[in-house]
Amino acid sequence: MKNIILGTIIITSTIGNSFAACTYNLDATTAEIEAIPSSIPTTKFPTITNQKSSFLIPNFQSNSNTIQMYMGTSSDIAQKIVINNQNIIVDKSIGTNGEYAVEFLIDNFIRTPIRDDGYVSMGFSFILSNTSKSIKIGTVNLINEPRNGINLNVSLPKDDGSGENSFTYPISSIPAAGLRVGLFINQNSKQIGLNINGVNKGYIDSFSTTPNKIGFITYGVAMAFNAGDPNIGKTISGELITDKSKITLNYATGTKDICETPL
Repeated sequence: MKNIILGTIIITSTIGNSFAACTYNLDATTAEIEAIPSSIPTTKFPTITNQKSSFLIPNFQSNSNTIQMYMGTSSDIAQKIVINNQNIIVDKSIGTNGEYAVEFLIDNFIRTPIRDDGYVSMGFSFILSNTSKSIKIGTVNLINEPRNGINLNVSLPKDDGSGENSFTYPISSIPAAGLRVGLFINQNSKQIGLNINGVNKGYIDSFSTTPNKIGFITYGVAMAFNAGDPNIGKTISGELITDKSKITLNYATGTKDICETPL
């Protein structure tokens, strides 16, 4: 009987682990985020539900700050940024072979051109590191502003510190279900690729050292929305997607989520 009970426990545990969701914990507190050095007012997203972050477009009064940034990340990363933002050792282990994919779904955004001086963006940063140093940092932001309209901006600092590789992708329309951005990381070729709503842009950058850790920061920014702007009060939201069950874009055969589950 003891062997039967033990066997049942082992089987149950194995099944539970097999179907466990692949998650990333955006558990940094407001105090931890507000302690991060920033040149603009920064606070935690008012709402973070699992891996979805959201805020409402604020009404900036004439006698107040005219810009606000919202952030979500892990408590571990927030604390490490305060200590040394030039060398962040991140907190989610990742395999060193094959290709891995994550997605970011921006499901609430301002879909028409912004008037006057307004500005809004929603996106995320990814950080690749090993156990001793940062290897690659990149930022992906969907931006709506009067001068250039709606664009997806991707920025990847160069390894030698001489600048950055920047890409701008005009977005003519945002589907009703939202704009889905896929990031894929090939550990074998040491390359980073991009997929925008099903359009594969191919590899756009590379790294020189194989990372074994990955971390994420979600961002939202609003600026210069003044009284009378019809966008005040609208919800802006985006979801970091790391689990196979929610990844929907197409990737190379054998691509996995960051928990090693094949897509």
